[in-house]
Amino acid sequence: MSQNAKPVSTNLVPNKTNNNAMLILKWIISILVPVIIFMVPESASFTPAVRGFLAITFWGVFCMATEIIPSTLAALMLPVFYILFNVAKPAQAFAPWTSTVIWIAVGGIIIASILMTSGLAKRIAYFTILKSGGSFSGVLIGLAVAGIVINPFVPSVMGKLAIMVPIAIGVCQALGFEPKSKGASAVMLAAFIGIASTRIGFYTGDGGIPMMMNIVAGITKSSVSWTQYAYHNLLISIIFTALSIGIIIAALKPEKVMAKRDVIVEKYAELGLMNSNEKKVAVLLGITILGLVTDSIHKIDPAWIFMVIALITFLPGINLMNEEKLGKLNYKILFFVAGCMAIGTVAGTSGAGKWMADLIFPLLSGASPLQTSVTVWFVGVLLNFALTPLAAMASFTGPITEICIQAGINPLPVIYAFLNGLDQYLLPYEFAGLLFVYSYGYISMNSLVKVIGPKLILSGVFIALIAYPYWKLIGLF
Repeated sequence: MSQNAKPVSTNLVPNKTNNNAMLILKWIISILVPVIIFMVPESASFTPAVRGFLAITFWGVFCMATEIIPSTLAALMLPVFYILFNVAKPAQAFAPWTSTVIWIAVGGIIIASILMTSGLAKRIAYFTILKSGGSFSGVLIGLAVAGIVINPFVPSVMGKLAIMVPIAIGVCQALGFEPKSKGASAVMLAAFIGIASTRIGFYTGDGGIPMMMNIVAGITKSSVSWTQYAYHNLLISIIFTALSIGIIIAALKPEKVMAKRDVIVEKYAELGLMNSNEKKVAVLLGITILGLVTDSIHKIDPAWIFMVIALITFLPGINLMNEEKLGKLNYKILFFVAGCMAIGTVAGTSGAGKWMADLIFPLLSGASPLQTSVTVWFVGVLLNFALTPLAAMASFTGPITEICIQAGINPLPVIYAFLNGLDQYLLPYEFAGLLFVYSYGYISMNSLVKVIGPKLILSGVFIALIAYPYWKLIGLF
């Protein structure tokens, strides 16, 4: 026995030493790089506020990416450091707390809870697994197809994800995938990509798309209809989504074998008929979807729809939530989302977004339509590091349109390329939707990088080799 124990002991020591050394190195980088940034001389455009923003943001993003401290704590400290280093005023740094995204997250947490505790999420999950063929690939494809179906009817990305996330979690639990396992990460990312990537194919897929098209129309004096927009983008968005799901299937094969179809059938049968709580949740979920689909009529923000539904869950006769259950909810999600969203808010107020634009736009001078499309796609990818997609849409759609007109290029496909670039992320903080899905703790950072990194590279190639030729074929170039 002692002979067997000896090699185990000697193998553990170097591993522990290596881990400690790596942790120390990460801490050194997290401190040294911001110090170096702070030492860069200021200029007319590279102001102290811009410099401070870049240094502090690097620290926060690096800490979240390497998890040397809890991601929630890193996100919480970002607005605090922005204030301490005079990069932003408190009202600017904490502006995300006044945004509707936070309230969608609050309502989403409560709705997710009743979906899980009532058993309806598990029932929907089993049904989804069976209808998708019972295979791992089929489940992921089924979730993506659900995203395509939901997208045109619910303009709010966060609203759509708040509905899909509990179902995806239910699938993870039904298949026995532990949080942050490859299987769980794959399921959650398929649900996210099914919403995020296919939304670009619909005029009403994202609240920012009508805004972008209105900006373009205001400059070109020519508007794009819902049908025209779908003709320009729907097919290529579906193709790209399918390729992205292929990346997930290839990169995240689950560690454990999925239960066979007959086992799932048996588990689904064991659920029996829907109980009263499941029926109540189903009705509330239906009302929620109806409210989201008809928001163009009643003009009520999705955030308030979710909050009203959350309130209803406490009413006598409904009794789906109570004070005890409310106290057990994962409120860390809110702090993580708000802290990360401060990056986009402060980037605009500090001038960091304009500084980045001034560096990038000279690259478009004299470029061909293909070069312009790919460059603008790359601009969208870069802007995600400093701005929220919505802020980037609002800030850069006009200038890009003007540049295209001056160059004699149809701005529509270039704007579409820009939108595709804004849909590429390397870290959760870059997009509130990804942040929302990631914050539930079912996706590991390692799995996220394995999918999002290749997806980003694929997107650039896709724009050049598939999207551009398609836009040229239908006469946009």
